[in-house]
Amino acid sequence: MQVCPHCAKENPDADAYCYSCGHILPAALADLVGATGKLEEVYESLEPRRRWGTAYFDRQTRLQLHLRDANENLIVLVEDQVVLGRVHSEPGVPIPDVDLSMYDALDKGVSRIHLALSRDHDTVVVTDLGSANYTYLNGQRLLAHEPRILRDNDELRLGRLVIRVSFV
Repeated sequence: MQVCPHCAKENPDADAYCYSCGHILPAALADLVGATGKLEEVYESLEPRRRWGTAYFDRQTRLQLHLRDANENLIVLVEDQVVLGRVHSEPGVPIPDVDLSMYDALDKGVSRIHLALSRDHDTVVVTDLGSANYTYLNGQRLLAHEPRILRDNDELRLGRLVIRVSFV
């Protein structure tokens, strides 16, 4: 006979549940919860591997920016921070590291200093720099000055300028 741990009634050894209160009995619980078997250890490289959708961005990785309407790719090295925007002829206005002017940036609503791509350990973060027409990451509007992790194959929208980002 086995005793129910919940109501202390005696039950036959073959029963899984207490006939009195319906609580699972210890013998049945032991059958349900077996010991976890040890897996074979597989020693693969401890270096993270890049794969589609990954956020891992090592020192050798570059960003490929595919501008949708221009059908052109720009390769960008992100060592610390890279600013995207458009050049303006007004003196004293900061100049972006990547000038998008030739891609109809003004008409598409790209600000002079629109967004920053910054390295953060083994990832890249995107930050809207207070742009007038906002930055969208995969269709979701970014709040100004709030960094978000960028992943391989993400889509950025600066105003109406659409850029597909690939890690190469």
